[in-house]
Amino acid sequence: MDNENKTLTALTAAALAFHLFAGVSFIRSAAPTYDEPVHLAGGYCGWAAGQVSTPDHPPLAQMLSALPLLALRPGTFAASPFFAKEMTYEYADIFLYENSVPAGRLLNTARLFGFLLWTALSVLFLYKLAFRLAGAPAALLSVAVFSFMPVFLSNNALVTTDAGGAVFFLGAVAAACRFSRSSPAAAPGGSARRELGWAALAGVLSGLAMASKFSMFILPPLIAALWLLDGPLQGGIKRGRLLTACGLLLAAAALTVVVVYRFHPGLYFSGLSATLGRLSEGRSSFAWGNYYPAGVWWYFPFAFAVKTPLAVMFLGLAGLFACFRLPGRNWVWVLVPPAVYFAASFFSKVQLGCRHILPVMPFAALAAGIGAAWIIKARRYLPAAAAAVLVLSWGWLLLRTHPYYLAYFNELAGGPANGSKLLADSNLDWGQDIKTAAAWLKGRGNPPVILSYFGTARPESYGIKYVPLEIISNIALTGTGVDVCGMKEALLAVSAGNLQGINYTDKRTFFWLKSRKPVFSAGYSIFIYDLSSDKEGLEDLAALFASEGREPEANCLYARAAALSR
Repeated sequence: MDNENKTLTALTAAALAFHLFAGVSFIRSAAPTYDEPVHLAGGYCGWAAGQVSTPDHPPLAQMLSALPLLALRPGTFAASPFFAKEMTYEYADIFLYENSVPAGRLLNTARLFGFLLWTALSVLFLYKLAFRLAGAPAALLSVAVFSFMPVFLSNNALVTTDAGGAVFFLGAVAAACRFSRSSPAAAPGGSARRELGWAALAGVLSGLAMASKFSMFILPPLIAALWLLDGPLQGGIKRGRLLTACGLLLAAAALTVVVVYRFHPGLYFSGLSATLGRLSEGRSSFAWGNYYPAGVWWYFPFAFAVKTPLAVMFLGLAGLFACFRLPGRNWVWVLVPPAVYFAASFFSKVQLGCRHILPVMPFAALAAGIGAAWIIKARRYLPAAAAAVLVLSWGWLLLRTHPYYLAYFNELAGGPANGSKLLADSNLDWGQDIKTAAAWLKGRGNPPVILSYFGTARPESYGIKYVPLEIISNIALTGTGVDVCGMKEALLAVSAGNLQGINYTDKRTFFWLKSRKPVFSAGYSIFIYDLSSDKEGLEDLAALFASEGREPEANCLYARAAALSR
């Protein structure tokens, strides 16, 4: 190994060490995100109760995350009416918070296992693909870029279906590339049987992706198209060999899905049909400070542009430039898979966060690694200087965001503090920062708060005493019996999405707070305001209670406001 590769290996090892530290820090800081309890309970029931699927999600990714819970032996609550009636959020709530194992231990055990699993597989697949296309320096740099990308530090550390789908998508493309670039036409003398094994592996990984995320049904035809496109560029793949490879791909993918679904493939197709129907119906979205009742086509490009570090985008463009210039036509494998997935996202009317384009992100790291290696090798001093400035800015923003990586926004967006003005939901506000809010309140003597929360975590489980107001949740969060009239301080905590009115008919419900500065921002997603001496603020707050028909609370707040003017 030459000195350059030794240096890059050391850099990559350090980057991976940071990745593990940062991911664990995020896990410790975050309360359950909105959907995590559902995935956790569904995954565990897949093992313990034989239920292979929740209505809206394939089972594999959540089952893999829940695998270590078998050692903890929590209860399944299979006798609960919520379980029988498939009331998934209510069932998940009791599974997490009323179990024999503490909620934090249940969730974080699954998170840590999933994070290590998805990280290890991502690094393996990314390194193999980059090495095949551009050599060891590009492979090492691709892994280093991956290690510092906040989208992986957050989403890979959560119990969801997103990371599993993205990882197996990458793995299937890597195996498909290995087959294409090692076929007898490209590498004379190779073992035909061994090389066809890579086609079968691409099928298995495609099936694992499909059993993790419904959107992955596009993988088998995508891989077949990649072989058709790449074959002529590599000297041609014989028609019979190509047909054999495609047959192996489809058979292996189908068999893998059938096995994961325990030989009930109808469950997969019914779930896929329901998901496609839901996607076509659409949901309202929030992007760039505006509301769109049925979404907008540029949502995901915009999310990518503001949630991806500028250094990654700059180096990625350099990598694409290098791929088009260098022999081998590697752009087929670097550009086409993410471009196809990205293009498909334009038609989605359900726009809840950049996690929906997570399969694109490893290819951004791949392109950036190739770009960095090309700049170093070609000694392009101006691009190297620009990259160095962007990397320093990237590092500064990572430190500023730590450990709240779900709320990362790049320099173009104005950083995480500006994120709530641009996007919402799982881009930054998924209920995860109620734990941070609780810690801040505890440091002030744990005063009660009026809480407008977006999430499904139980605030009282973190010691918060609260009065609910305009809460958005799939479970009943009824408060802890706090009397508004007896509150010494008029503290109001509002989730970022609620502040923007994302899920309210009246979008301006909390707009009166935008002219006020919060006394604390919990992880950039929950804002706490002290309205104790704010006459107009108390009146606006009282009006909200009155609009809900809660006259006693409204009258107390009106009286408190009136007292300030005496």
